[in-house]
Amino acid sequence: MDTFTESNPARVLIADDHPIFRQGLRLVIEKNPVVEVVAEAENGESALVQIRYLKPDLVFLDIAMPDQDGLSVLELLRAENNPIRVIMMTSYHEQAYLNRSMDLDVSGYLLKDNSRDDINQCLEQVLQGGTYISPSFSQGNLCIPRDLSGFDQLDELLTEKELQVLALVARFMTSKEIARKLNISYRTVQNHRAHIAQKLGLRGIHQLSRFARKNLETLRQFDADESETPE
Repeated sequence: MDTFTESNPARVLIADDHPIFRQGLRLVIEKNPVVEVVAEAENGESALVQIRYLKPDLVFLDIAMPDQDGLSVLELLRAENNPIRVIMMTSYHEQAYLNRSMDLDVSGYLLKDNSRDDINQCLEQVLQGGTYISPSFSQGNLCIPRDLSGFDQLDELLTEKELQVLALVARFMTSKEIARKLNISYRTVQNHRAHIAQKLGLRGIHQLSRFARKNLETLRQFDADESETPE
């Protein structure tokens, strides 16, 4: 986990198509002494190019942008296995956007009309490795995943195949891709995912992928490099 200081600040990119909003957000977050805004982008294509070139530590990413929207940008980054921390921003109070953002492992999700205090709280939590969801959204169904510190005997809790599936989930592989890699059926993968979530006490359709991503390094030891024999 990176530790950011005044001498080693978090390098931040702001991507939003409204210059006045970008300027206001920059003024707010740059008051944090461990933050340095290294670039701004006014559309999705520019954001993607700059993220790949500058490799910032954190991106404030607007969902609704021209050329490519924020979710499309994030999907491409995750397909490249880019683990960059992302705070997604939106003016829309739509659960579907939140759900998709959670699936793509965002670190923060903010409504753009949130107060300065909410922005600062989100920034602090994300820089410390946490997850922040706008208080404007009900969090009753959002279970922020645990790390593996409480699962020292994970290989005793899950079967070998379940561990392999979980490791591949951590790499953003879909159930169909996992099925092909492990040479098992799609339905078998879905069953494994359900059993894993039940054993780990994870509830909600997004939580298994978030748990897996949070523990990517630990799960690498269970990653299957070659296809397995069909079950």
